[in-house]
Amino acid sequence: MSVSPETAQELIEDLHLVGRVLRGALVSPDYSALHPGGLGVLVALVSKGHCRQNELAADLCISQSALSRHITDLVHAGFADKRPDPGDGRATQIEVTDEGMALLARTRAAMALELQAVLADWTESDARAAHHTIHKLKQSLTRHAHRSAELEHVSHLKGSQEVHV
Repeated sequence: MSVSPETAQELIEDLHLVGRVLRGALVSPDYSALHPGGLGVLVALVSKGHCRQNELAADLCISQSALSRHITDLVHAGFADKRPDPGDGRATQIEVTDEGMALLARTRAAMALELQAVLADWTESDARAAHHTIHKLKQSLTRHAHRSAELEHVSHLKGSQEVHV
């Protein structure tokens, strides 16, 4: 392994704290319209486009029940909508509404201004380097989470196919 256990532990601690500080430091006036996590779901849904809920849950690496609560809140607030899946009449797809797009645009702009103020003593090069490293870490974690989910799914399938006599 190329990363020592100490470095991995330090990264975990710092990432946990960064997440907590980020939620507190970069608050948009519109952010109160969403429950915690709702903004991330909205961002992922915009990125993915209309899709089934199970597809979005897999992309976000969260359970379908956790995502369902967020989707219910987003739909109730008018930021997302459900529509019949054209490929399967029993299923639905979710999509971001115009109100959701407007909320996301306002929130992103407000948070970007706030982050610019927080990073006032950083150079553009420092910020780009941080973005590159964070993006690389996010990609590695996402790949790992998807591999783990696939292995768990395969293991579950094998277990359900066993015949006990």
